Amino acid sequence: MLKTEKGRKAGFTLIELLIVIAIIALLIGILLPALGEARRLAKKTLCTNGQRSYAQATNTYASENRDQLPAMNWRGGQAPPADAHPSLAGTAAFGDDATAASYQVVSIIRKRSGIPLSKTTVPSGWIPYILYTHIPLIDYMGGLLPSQQAACPEDSWRLQIQKFYDDPTLSGLPYPEGGGDNTQDNWRWPFSSSYSIHFAHWGPSKGLGVMTSAGQRTLQFWWPAKQARAGSGGSLFDSDPGGGLAINGSFGRNKLTDVRFPSNKTVMSDEFARHSGRRVRFYADPEAIQPLNFYDGSVREYKTSETNPGWDPESQSTRKSMRARLAFRKDKQVYDPAFIGTREANGVTVYDAPAGWYRYTRGGLLGSDVARGSVRANVIGTGSARKLDTTIETNEIDTTQGTW
Repeated sequence: MLKTEKGRKAGFTLIELLIVIAIIALLIGILLPALGEARRLAKKTLCTNGQRSYAQATNTYASENRDQLPAMNWRGGQAPPADAHPSLAGTAAFGDDATAASYQVVSIIRKRSGIPLSKTTVPSGWIPYILYTHIPLIDYMGGLLPSQQAACPEDSWRLQIQKFYDDPTLSGLPYPEGGGDNTQDNWRWPFSSSYSIHFAHWGPSKGLGVMTSAGQRTLQFWWPAKQARAGSGGSLFDSDPGGGLAINGSFGRNKLTDVRFPSNKTVMSDEFARHSGRRVRFYADPEAIQPLNFYDGSVREYKTSETNPGWDPESQSTRKSMRARLAFRKDKQVYDPAFIGTREANGVTVYDAPAGWYRYTRGGLLGSDVARGSVRANVIGTGSARKLDTTIETNEIDTTQGTW
């Protein structure tokens, strides 16, 4: 530092200022990654706590509701119950379970959000179980909608549209084409969840015998579509052997005691692993790591390749094979985060999943998602040729009963 002839301070020299700036820049460079990691860890903790709350509430709900797992429980052939939103007073009996479930979800949203009735039309042909089975659970827990707990802290798209729940278009963010399932209704998306409750929880987890109009008994089974149709975002379901939107009596009927291995069976999971590393991965990526919640109320972190590969429920023949894996293609939607491992196919960004993993466990609620021992699934090939090594052994237990 320079001094004048009279001994007064004249300030810093240019070199001294540059040294100070360099030191500050160095400290920032050292601290920023640590701060970023701390933020990611904090969000992961929030995500874990939220999932634990869901898992524990699932057990509490079952204990207070005759062992029933929380899901939509309005039925086809019945009118709305007495606790339905007043706007549904006088509504006639529903034609089928899927329609009844749609009205139940909308009824709860109307009660717990205050959104104008004119903006909450009931979608026609909607199958709400996929992204909205958490709604009855939130209603039981007494929460408001939309619920921040339903969105992963790293799911910036869903958190942002929640802020504009009364008019999602004001967010300026992209939305699923055609409502995501060709229903043309976008208003409901702020009330959806980052975490999909697995279909074995609310749907049939094994073959279901139903009577046809001709009085014949036939085997039907609902299964997730292998490849999402254009703009669907992977939200459409198909039925085997086909026909009809819903199989009455097959949804929302499962019990907690149906879960044979509570500490090994997951309740729900995020479609994306958002908390490990700086890049997001699709959940079916063998290297994806994310916290998973279980029916015993615990939340534990797993790499996807360390879980059971699951099986392919597409047809009666594949359901008989323990090694028939659900290999499918995931089309990236405009609202999805950028994730690793994709390829371009005719102008569409896609990910080729080698297996369904814990979302499609052999045996449904009777099976296990994480091995009751050590197991690692080997994946061979790349891109569309990516598949599981069929020589591997898993201890996924086939505990199903009945005809497949």
